Amino acid sequence: MLNLVLALLSGVVGALIVAVMPKVRNRIRNLVVLLFTILGAVFSWRVALLVFAGKNIKIAGEFAGFSWSINPDPLGVIFALIASSLWIFAAVYSFGYMEGKHNQRTYYTFLLLALSVTLGVAFSGNLVALYLFYELLTLVTYPLVIHERSPEAMKSGKKYILYSLSGAGVILIAIVITYSLAGNLDFAGNAILAGSTGSGLNLLLALFIIGFGVKAALMPLHGWLPGAMVAPTPISALLHAVAVVYSGAYGIVRVVYSVFGHELVRQLSFSRIMPWVIAFTILMGVIIAARQNVLKRRLAYQTISHLSYILLGVFTFQPWGLAGAIMHMISYSTLKVSLFFCAGIISEQTGEKNIDRMRGIGWLLPKTMVALSVAALGMIGTMPLNTFWGKYYLMKGSVEGGMWPLAVVLVISGIINAYCFIPVIVDAFRGEKVQGDTEKGSKVNLMLAPTLLLSMVSILIGLWPGIVWPGVEAVVNWFF
Repeated sequence: MLNLVLALLSGVVGALIVAVMPKVRNRIRNLVVLLFTILGAVFSWRVALLVFAGKNIKIAGEFAGFSWSINPDPLGVIFALIASSLWIFAAVYSFGYMEGKHNQRTYYTFLLLALSVTLGVAFSGNLVALYLFYELLTLVTYPLVIHERSPEAMKSGKKYILYSLSGAGVILIAIVITYSLAGNLDFAGNAILAGSTGSGLNLLLALFIIGFGVKAALMPLHGWLPGAMVAPTPISALLHAVAVVYSGAYGIVRVVYSVFGHELVRQLSFSRIMPWVIAFTILMGVIIAARQNVLKRRLAYQTISHLSYILLGVFTFQPWGLAGAIMHMISYSTLKVSLFFCAGIISEQTGEKNIDRMRGIGWLLPKTMVALSVAALGMIGTMPLNTFWGKYYLMKGSVEGGMWPLAVVLVISGIINAYCFIPVIVDAFRGEKVQGDTEKGSKVNLMLAPTLLLSMVSILIGLWPGIVWPGVEAVVNWFF
């Protein structure tokens, strides 16, 4: 229990220290941020090892007459490990990216708070706790979205709040209905609604999917996400690959497997509609991405597409499909964070944001473009990158579930992803070679180091998927 408490409090304590620290040198504040980010990851890993060993860790109480609990299971700890580990990379990258920028105290305070809240979402043991942390995540990430305080940032922040709180309101209605039907909201044991009957279950499932689908950027609920690109690049990376979007996808996985149970969901007519909504989102997201000229916006729409890979695996209702979903959660996050980091380096070091102005930029930023090339190949789903395995298991689960057209959707998506990135990589190394020291200096080194390391991690997992397979297998066994 102590490890669980320390994991949840690491970010909060670090945020409080940063918030009340007198004006000090950036190096001291950065050390505090790094220390508590690492502590959050260390204690999350300790919790994960205990859960994988079969230990039950639980904290429970009451809130406004409703029981809440923090009770991590294999699915929750996988999400927690992804978030806490990548938060370290984002923190180090931030030290370089934010150097010389304004409002750094506010930035790092909410960066640390968001870590604790994200872990709260992951470790939630029932719907009450999940809802509370899910709502809180919107509030602590809002100051990061509007960090620049520009008119564009404020407009995007309003849209983010409107979408997120509306989605959470729908979830609250669904939770009340669930409690009236089952009298129980805990994830432990059998699915909450296992054995329930009635046509109203279709509406209930729809409410949950709509509510969590906002943060999961399921079309047409995705409108907030491209605008959130106005946030600083490290925050864009966390919003689009870890904290917010994964909270939505994680919520949908929870609903299907912990609230309804896959046996019940597959009997509902609404569940037969969802795979095609997901397929539409996969294809439209990447098609719109291919039409974007601003690199971060292209990455944003590609996020919409790749998040639905995870949901596709969930709605196959097959062990291989769920394995593909979890594998993709792990793999996609490392590559997408790396892509955003590359976009940030390009913008900071050259001032370029538009793809059509990046011709020859590879000669100025060779290491950055190598990292971008690696991540781009991963987005396509090629070997030896880690996303190959998630895509393979998703296709296998689709075929086993009698949904072979979904496997075709994944193939088509990969082809369009290639169209999104291959020309960018080729153009980056075309034209006259330009000499320069654009990748030298402590600032760019702090941004480049985590970017290159994530690329190496992605290749390592691709070549040796057995590193993460025990965690994937634990989730599948938990629900099947």
